[in-house]
Amino acid sequence: MPRLGRPAGRRPSALVLVLVVTVPVLASARADQTEEARTLVRSLASVGGVAGREGQVRAAIRRAAPTWASFQEDNLGNLTVSVGSGKPELLLIAHMDEPGYVVTGVTDQGYLKLQHLARLPLSPLFDQFHLGQPLVIQGRRGTIPAVSVVYSTHLWRGNAAPLNRPVLDEDLFVDIGARSPADAEAAGVALLDPVVIARRIVDLAGGKVAGPAMDDRAGCAALVLLLDRLEPAKIRGTLTVAFSAQQLMGGRGAARLANRIEAEDVVVVDAPLPGATKAAPGKGPVVGVPGGTEGFSQEIYNLVAERAARSQLSLQNVAYGTAGDQGAFTGKTRVLPIGVAVLYPGTPGEIVDAHDVVALAALLKSIAEGER
Repeated sequence: MPRLGRPAGRRPSALVLVLVVTVPVLASARADQTEEARTLVRSLASVGGVAGREGQVRAAIRRAAPTWASFQEDNLGNLTVSVGSGKPELLLIAHMDEPGYVVTGVTDQGYLKLQHLARLPLSPLFDQFHLGQPLVIQGRRGTIPAVSVVYSTHLWRGNAAPLNRPVLDEDLFVDIGARSPADAEAAGVALLDPVVIARRIVDLAGGKVAGPAMDDRAGCAALVLLLDRLEPAKIRGTLTVAFSAQQLMGGRGAARLANRIEAEDVVVVDAPLPGATKAAPGKGPVVGVPGGTEGFSQEIYNLVAERAARSQLSLQNVAYGTAGDQGAFTGKTRVLPIGVAVLYPGTPGEIVDAHDVVALAALLKSIAEGER
């Protein structure tokens, strides 16, 4: 029986009111998370970090991480933070470095000469993408703006033309405004200073963001979001979150971590190699196919798939190689690569979707805090 003075039909309208109010609140919360992730990716990709020179990236990660995260840094530049104790031990790792150059010389006219700083294969057009572009030299006294010179084609004919073949690093001449080696030295340039393309990060429609070094700053952003949302009391055993150095130098940082951390399970957060997949940004995290010659873990894959299904997250199965940090752990322990899809990889305009970064962080949180 309805209570005195309350019409019998009022309670359903209250339920409708709750539903009407709740849906916009949830949508707003998701939008806030997406924008938070995009802002974080933007901040991490806005600084350069060639292999072995990742200091600015480390500083950006420390600033973005929660205050409770007490990082350790080794002499290769790896950053690690551990939560919990004992077994089982889970390692989550993303690399900080990006392809780039170092200064190898100065011409009599004050132009800088460059050389790649990477052992892993780069896009065949990597050097071409830097021709005629603004660059940044990360000098010891601060950053130095520069531009890569474009050859004049008016005085060249036939096979003598300098651009009738793919551009190589040795073809690049960098102008900082100096007109002699002494001018370059006075400007703060020294041999082996790292050089990267100038940062221009662009927000695109639908939560996407574009710019250089999205691989693997998006993976680093997912791990920072994980740390921010982690509930340490729920960790069973030990969780170690690592940001590795010198991945492009053959995974040197990851190899050091593999010798130091005896983890039963390793999840490498990285993008697939360029051309290895047709995965698309915005369709969920990408995950390596288990088995095969790479020997990626079926057990970890099953756990990832189960947690993704439980959280109603889409996954994209892709083929990963062992050229990334996963190569340091393959054959030694259970390992699986996972990450976010990157459109136009290996270019200054790589695109990732912040929705994928949010989903990846949530998925890693579910794995870290649940039974394994």
